[in-house]
Amino acid sequence: MKNIVIIGAGMISKSHAAAIKSNPNAKLCAIVDINESAAKKFAIEYECDYFTSVEDMFESLKPDAAIICLPTFLHEKYVILCAQHKVNVLCEKPVEMTVEATENMLDAVKKSGIIFMVAQVVRFWPGYVEIKEMADSGQLGDIYMAYASRCSVMQIWGNTWLCDPEKGAGAIQDMHVHDIDYLRYLCGEIDTVYCLANKDYTGCYNHAMSSLTFKNGQKAVAEAAFTMKEGYPFTMLLKIAATKATVEFHYRAGYSIGDRDEIDTELRIYREGIQPEIIKPKQYDPYTKQFEYFLSCLENNEQPKIVPHEQNLDVIKAVCAIRESAEINKVIVIK
Repeated sequence: MKNIVIIGAGMISKSHAAAIKSNPNAKLCAIVDINESAAKKFAIEYECDYFTSVEDMFESLKPDAAIICLPTFLHEKYVILCAQHKVNVLCEKPVEMTVEATENMLDAVKKSGIIFMVAQVVRFWPGYVEIKEMADSGQLGDIYMAYASRCSVMQIWGNTWLCDPEKGAGAIQDMHVHDIDYLRYLCGEIDTVYCLANKDYTGCYNHAMSSLTFKNGQKAVAEAAFTMKEGYPFTMLLKIAATKATVEFHYRAGYSIGDRDEIDTELRIYREGIQPEIIKPKQYDPYTKQFEYFLSCLENNEQPKIVPHEQNLDVIKAVCAIRESAEINKVIVIK
């Protein structure tokens, strides 16, 4: 039985808490949040202890792992603190705001020897998993072009940091990172990026279209938006044109990604000479699958192969380059 703490009682923490609760080999032992009211409410709902500081929690507990659900700009500080206490970490995406902060985190993780994983949940999401398996088995062939889109209304849950240009950076850092990560996972190392985007009233680029070239010559376009109007469903789309197949996956939820009760999702596969294959991907909670995998890494004392550290760094380099490209209207080469 692994004892888990969650640091940060915001919206995404509930998905992680539910994943822990569903696993017989893990126990949620505490929530930590500087907002005592939020921490106490969470603790009552999920039947765990609560603390208002990480330092106080570490004085009382020695958990096996911590799940970091804090605002992005705080990830570096608390991942490093967990590493100093030899506590394994599952850290919410995006890993951090800057390449430097990400490198600092990964250095601390390496020195401490803890198991560290970034919660890139799309790598565990039904539909995306099947497409990756098709690519790895050669069923797609060579990819001519991929297109990924992720659009919703403004995702504000009482937070003040998400659309702060320095602390959260809006849709590019929060939403775009999912598809940049998945495309990195699918196509390999990113070579160049170019972004067309406009800032909205928040000062963030909350609707962006980015073109990516990969070192293997493959190309992709990704879209991220917080600019949809009221009632627009949270929508994800992935289209791939390749030498052996064309694949299209779509997913529509409710107002937010957490509203998954009545989703509309479908995977279509087109091949020469045969009827299109239409699949309704088997639905499961991707946060539960993600946590199961993280737990297996702890049990086997091995770093995550599905979400390797070097790819976490590649992705944050690409996202930061996309933000720079949007600012200066130029192609950026990833170094």
